[in-house]
Amino acid sequence: MSNDAKDTASLTRDLQDIGFTEYEAKVYIALLYCSPATAYEISKQNALPRPSVYSSLESLEKKGAVQRVSSEPVRLVPVDPKVLLERISRTMADRCSSLQTRLETLKSTDETHYVWTLDSLAEARSKIQALVAGARRHVWIKAHHAVLANHAAALREAAERGVSVLLILFGDPAELDELRSLPNAIVYAHEGDGTIVGMARHLITLTVDFEETLIFNVRDESGAFTRSNPVVNMADSLIRHEVYLAEIFNKLGPELTRHFGPALVKLRKKYLPADQAKALERRLQRVSP
Repeated sequence: MSNDAKDTASLTRDLQDIGFTEYEAKVYIALLYCSPATAYEISKQNALPRPSVYSSLESLEKKGAVQRVSSEPVRLVPVDPKVLLERISRTMADRCSSLQTRLETLKSTDETHYVWTLDSLAEARSKIQALVAGARRHVWIKAHHAVLANHAAALREAAERGVSVLLILFGDPAELDELRSLPNAIVYAHEGDGTIVGMARHLITLTVDFEETLIFNVRDESGAFTRSNPVVNMADSLIRHEVYLAEIFNKLGPELTRHFGPALVKLRKKYLPADQAKALERRLQRVSP
């Protein structure tokens, strides 16, 4: 297949995607190559069935994609692509806007009780970006700082437009400077030192405006998003209690360590799943002097 033929085939498909029939697309492209032309000339020069060319020219004329320049015989020229496509774009945008308004009125159920699954890291990142961009009052996040690396710019933009940003971060406190520099943000290292517990290295919990929440495991690439009131409230409460704990550690850290061990390990061993408790003990042994 020649390059011209490949281009024509590709252009034909693209025009079909915006509402042209196959023959309308082929006829319009043929006129761009050579015009003015009659239906007979278009048919002969492009090996197109004459009845299809006649009917396509008639419909293209109604669409405002071609226009006559003579009547005896009838010769036609294509409307400039820029003019045509800008008109189609405006018409399509207006139609979509109208459809959105009309279709919204048909919704008969409250979607706040739905839970949408997130099945890939790319999908989760896209949803996180959208949630942060749409936040009006606050964004609260509990996550490892490395998980948020892709969202630092979006968080900065949200903070700069006045959204309150609250972060509970796992990982080395020395690596939190970029996120701590966000304006209008409160940043805590988890329990004062960024201690990683259980699935914390891989899990992100995000809430927005007391209305939406997202929870995602970046290792397993699975998670969910919801506006369900009870679930949002549970996620909000989780992060609030992490704040309380961070403040308590700031004031009473040494005393808590004396009573419960580093990272509250004596307490956590009672309530963590056995494998997570053992992993925490191993991690603490590696970092102990």
